[in-house]
Amino acid sequence: MRKFNLLLVLILAVHLNGQDRMLTMDEAITGSTTTLRTKNLTQLQWIADTDSFSYIDSLDGRFGLIIHEAGSADKKLVLSLDSLNTLFKKSGIETGSHWPVFNWINQNTFRFNSGQKYYNLTLDGTLPQLAAEIPETAAGIDFCDDQSRAAYTIDHNLHIAFSPEMHVAVSSDGMDGLVYGQSVHRNEFGIFKGTFWSPKSNFLAFYRKDERMVSGYPLVDISQRPATTKMIRYPMAGMTSEQVQVGVYNLASGSVTYLQTGQPGDQYLTNITWSPDEKEIYVALLNRDQNHLRLVSYDPQTGQPLRTLFEEHDTKYVEPDHGPIFLPATPDRFLWFSKRAGFDQLYLYDRSGRLLKSFNSLPQDISGLVQIDAQGKNVLLTMASVDGLEIHGWLLDLNSGKFNRLTEQAGVHNLRASKNLNWFIDEYSDIRTPRIILLKDKKGRTTDELLRAPDPLRGYAIGKLELLKITGPEGITHNARLFYPKDFDPAKKYPVIVYVYGGPHGQMVQNRWTGGWSWWFWLMAQRGYLVFTMDNRGTNNRGIKYEQAIFRQLGSAEIEDQQAGVDYLKSLAFVDSSRIGVHGWSYGGFMTISLMSRKPGLFKAGVAGGPVTDWQYYEVMYGERYMDTPMANPDGYETANVLNYVKQLRGKLLLIHDNMDNTVVWQHSLNYLEKAMKSGVQVDYAVYPGHEHNVRGKDRIHLYQKITDYFELHLK
Repeated sequence: MRKFNLLLVLILAVHLNGQDRMLTMDEAITGSTTTLRTKNLTQLQWIADTDSFSYIDSLDGRFGLIIHEAGSADKKLVLSLDSLNTLFKKSGIETGSHWPVFNWINQNTFRFNSGQKYYNLTLDGTLPQLAAEIPETAAGIDFCDDQSRAAYTIDHNLHIAFSPEMHVAVSSDGMDGLVYGQSVHRNEFGIFKGTFWSPKSNFLAFYRKDERMVSGYPLVDISQRPATTKMIRYPMAGMTSEQVQVGVYNLASGSVTYLQTGQPGDQYLTNITWSPDEKEIYVALLNRDQNHLRLVSYDPQTGQPLRTLFEEHDTKYVEPDHGPIFLPATPDRFLWFSKRAGFDQLYLYDRSGRLLKSFNSLPQDISGLVQIDAQGKNVLLTMASVDGLEIHGWLLDLNSGKFNRLTEQAGVHNLRASKNLNWFIDEYSDIRTPRIILLKDKKGRTTDELLRAPDPLRGYAIGKLELLKITGPEGITHNARLFYPKDFDPAKKYPVIVYVYGGPHGQMVQNRWTGGWSWWFWLMAQRGYLVFTMDNRGTNNRGIKYEQAIFRQLGSAEIEDQQAGVDYLKSLAFVDSSRIGVHGWSYGGFMTISLMSRKPGLFKAGVAGGPVTDWQYYEVMYGERYMDTPMANPDGYETANVLNYVKQLRGKLLLIHDNMDNTVVWQHSLNYLEKAMKSGVQVDYAVYPGHEHNVRGKDRIHLYQKITDYFELHLK
């Protein structure tokens, strides 16, 4: 009996210890992608034009490619990893312990790559067939829809691979400052690449960017002896910007035609879209002030404009993120995203530019269009809740204009649909649920639960995460969240760390699982801190009025809202109001310094990473959208400039910057440091060599250890 009782005590002790594990810094920063990864169905995707989907997992003791037919309980492992590696050995392809990334070409064949070689593999036991071989130095690889050809860039020029043996140069005069086939306008306006295949792969549209007139900016590379200078083109607000053209390469003739988009040369050319019949190509032309948009169609053969379909004006800014989305069965009609009625919503046009219908009956932002059914009658989309906390799936009937909500479970939902919209996969999470994946029919009824991921933090000392509503200036309600320590005692006084971003497109608070490096919040809660975040005016998914409240006055409305959040914290009996710190990166770094100097005494300590300190030194596209130019808005730039408040700084401030930062250049924090020195104000400073805008990889563990140590020193 004594031995039994001793064993029971030991088991209980181990169990209790297991329930109180502390996160290491390594686990908090990288664990969600390594040892503490949330279970998932790897490479989950629908198969071409079928009602079957596939993923990589184990089944009946074997690991490999699983195919599951929607509406059926049957699922089959059609190709194991061992069998795949056998085929690889016979073909001279390097084998591996992981299934390669792939995509379906048709219901029997998928495409994968080994290095820069791309293969097609058919599920009939035949050996993989080499489909394309791209040079090792190539970047921006972009396959056409039928996967038969690929565009790519080498250095500054654009090329096309017609086959493994046949490659053609589309341009040859590329040089420093003149580039072809690459992304432009610093990836604003929904731009993320520089090539655009026509639907039948007869044409390739591409960007030609001339930035030779843009000021060069030096980045210092210390990896060599002596250090070298890497020059980038960085157009600062109000300065000369890049000039962009759209070219069209005709694959049959080998000729290039440039669209006649007109002047001025520094306008923005966005949302490039082909008509389904390849007879027209559409470009959204946005003026540099970003308050006037024209959607124009062009003849790809001559480059001449055919018509201006419509125009959009806004007293503040227009921000187009999507091109026309054509309906499958009626290719003379397309859907267009616009915030003209106060929220990001859909509008139906015909190809002449005539508005047919507006789908703006709900005061909510549509966050994404998932798929249109084959008949062009129904649209599966995702839409933010009224308060912005959740994302749900909806079905829009284009004939009636009615919206039907398809997801009921609270949380943030991500949808993937079969091509005919008979079925969709619903993956969602909430603050307590890591991941659930459901198979649903077109009416939103769940037919199968594909995955319910266990909590990867089970056994760790994790406390409560609470979603809050906080009323700020003008009676506006803001979303917030608060992380609590595991053994929270309301009779105690706790220090607080406020994590802030606060800028456009920077929503931080949603009813979703907190993963990635954000587990650092839990680590700090384990160490006895409350960790608080609030979304202020200027962030997204709350409509255009909420978003545009910061226009021309960055850092003003935001800090008033954030003060309301701190006032709320101070009203809580368990908050030690003398030990509140603040931390943020990029726009959050700007907010951190703004809060500590424009609201002196509000925080005891702060850590500002990669901060904007003077918006005159930030780039044209983003900066001028929200602030106009320094010449047009001198008072706004002066008010937002944190260098003007250095002498008002109260509390301990740590500035951190990456010396190769090409987004918020190093000069920002160096200017602040210089002003502090001349003003007799002490700040702490750290630099991470070799990193760009934020610190990646293992060095991020070092970064957050430094941030943690700073708060431990000044808040404990």
